[in-house]
Amino acid sequence: MEKLEGTVEHRGGNNYRLRVTVGYNKSGNPIRTSKTVAASSVRKAYIALDNWIEELKEHGYKDISNITFGSFYEDVWKKEAPSLLEKRGYSDYVAHIELRFLVPFENVRLQEIKPYMIRKIVDKAKRLDGQEGELSKSTKKKMLNAVSSVFNLAKKDYRLITTNPVDDVELSRIGNKSQKAKKKQVDEPYSLKEIDLFLKAVSKPTTPLKTKALLYTAFITGARAGEMAAFEEDDIDFINKKVTFHQRIISYTEDGKQKWMRTDGLKSSDENIISVPDDYLDLMSEYIAVMRQARNELQVTTNHRYIFGGVDGSFDLPTSISRHWRRFAEREGLRVIRFHDLRHTSASFLIANPEIPIKVVQERLGHKDYRTTMNMYVSALEESDRLASDVFGTALNKDDEDDD
Repeated sequence: MEKLEGTVEHRGGNNYRLRVTVGYNKSGNPIRTSKTVAASSVRKAYIALDNWIEELKEHGYKDISNITFGSFYEDVWKKEAPSLLEKRGYSDYVAHIELRFLVPFENVRLQEIKPYMIRKIVDKAKRLDGQEGELSKSTKKKMLNAVSSVFNLAKKDYRLITTNPVDDVELSRIGNKSQKAKKKQVDEPYSLKEIDLFLKAVSKPTTPLKTKALLYTAFITGARAGEMAAFEEDDIDFINKKVTFHQRIISYTEDGKQKWMRTDGLKSSDENIISVPDDYLDLMSEYIAVMRQARNELQVTTNHRYIFGGVDGSFDLPTSISRHWRRFAEREGLRVIRFHDLRHTSASFLIANPEIPIKVVQERLGHKDYRTTMNMYVSALEESDRLASDVFGTALNKDDEDDD
């Protein structure tokens, strides 16, 4: 057996991580196994390393098939995943792996992990907020995506396994009534009558300029809260009468805390360019002029000039935008819906107009799939059908009057 080499890493206090190189993959990258030990000094940690190396030799560290899930996760995946995932995705994956899979799989060899073992962990997983109820199907899928990324790296890049066990995991059906009820709690977009009340409330002289700019932007463009938070002055093309959304504000978890950052691209595409009317551009020109004057008075120079952010170049959080909307709706006596449902309302308003093709609505919202637009806004089409019926009813009544 080749000579085994190892290192010691101080992890704080009396904790030390021991790493031993046990071989190399086809690309020449080292394959390591690791474990954490308690030692009163660095010298004793190195003694523990020497003893562990002797133990590995004694028991015969045969080949890379002995690599455990825990060692591969710590020594390989955590180093390479940050370059493969965006920051939010990486932090979410780490949370799911370390809270759900690392303990049961830490000392299990990668080649020994089977689909049923993964499914059992997912099926038995509890909510982390302490509340009762089964996890949603989307949360379970996120768990599987997270742990699947570890197996995919081991399979495709390091050839440690021939198949990804997650590929054969089938989720159990969710039978919890509370989950079904939860789906029904999604707010319906505004009806045409409610849209009229909404627009009247926004256009009031007493409505603050920022609120007008924010809500008209949401209604006209159908942008998401994260996209609105990253919307900048240069993203408005006053000459060609278009606005561009090409970035968003996202949250991620670091050291157990929620943090926020700007990232390029949208949820479904790199950018979305939308035509806007003259009245909207006049309003935004007025609002931007106010923001620029405030920066000039404070002698502030910023790299980013977020339209709905601070004059110091800071962005508003998507959650702050949602709260801004909720306070306005409550104050004006409007039915309170999620800020995201203003996006649905925008689409409903367009779909209700028979002269506007569904394809146009799809492109304005940035949906990749035509069916997504159709499935999400069936209620708007139903309302349009009812209005059409009313129109025929009115016409028939008029004919009866003419006969008289």
